[in-house]
Amino acid sequence: MYPVLLDLGGGLVIYSYSVFLALGYLVAYWVVSAEADRRKMDPTLPSALLLGCFIAGVVGAKILFLYQNATLTEFLSNPGRYLTAGYASVGGLVGIFCALWIVSRLKKTDFQVLLDIVCPALILGYGIGRIGCFLNGCDYGTACSLPWAVSFSERVVSVHPTQIYDTLFMAVLFAFLWKIRTQNRPTGFISAVGFTILGTQRFLIELIRETTPSFIEGLSQAQLASLLLAVVFGVRLFQLSGSVLGKQAQV
Repeated sequence: MYPVLLDLGGGLVIYSYSVFLALGYLVAYWVVSAEADRRKMDPTLPSALLLGCFIAGVVGAKILFLYQNATLTEFLSNPGRYLTAGYASVGGLVGIFCALWIVSRLKKTDFQVLLDIVCPALILGYGIGRIGCFLNGCDYGTACSLPWAVSFSERVVSVHPTQIYDTLFMAVLFAFLWKIRTQNRPTGFISAVGFTILGTQRFLIELIRETTPSFIEGLSQAQLASLLLAVVFGVRLFQLSGSVLGKQAQV
């Protein structure tokens, strides 16, 4: 693929993954700003969310990557190797949730409101970041003979371009959430729908991905985290849907 987007010489290299990761955050910031403006919220909120989510997301993604790919001895013997490459998106999501909680406390804003604002932006940014994964040749799928299968330089067989599957799915999911966000829905509904679907999709995509196994045979670490995400927000969605139906019945 194209892990190096631009080589400026003199050791100055611009990597595809880094460019699309940054682009994903910038687009997410624009989406959050637009929604915060529509809701007439604190104009400093998007910047606080961008900073907090970026730092916590990168740290969380790096910690999980290190946990999955290196022992403490391996890391200490060559820390530069592990700190300059590799992230795990599930760890990034956990970090972002922590950042949202902290920002909600600092800004005295309802945590669920922030979840509703950030969820569509996060999904779109994740989809953009997956383009960087594709160009970098990481997070690919299992062997595949379909017409759109791709072959990465380090592999002999063709595989599922799961990164592109993710990008296309996230684009559709974002469009759906962006459309329904203006409807009269209870607080927490948008994030409940978005994260339930996101968790379910990630669980299923892992079935055709080469990934890190968990302590449960047949399930990856990402599948366990995705299952937890889908269940937690699925329960929340059920509660909110029941509340809406109850109010409609009273009317």
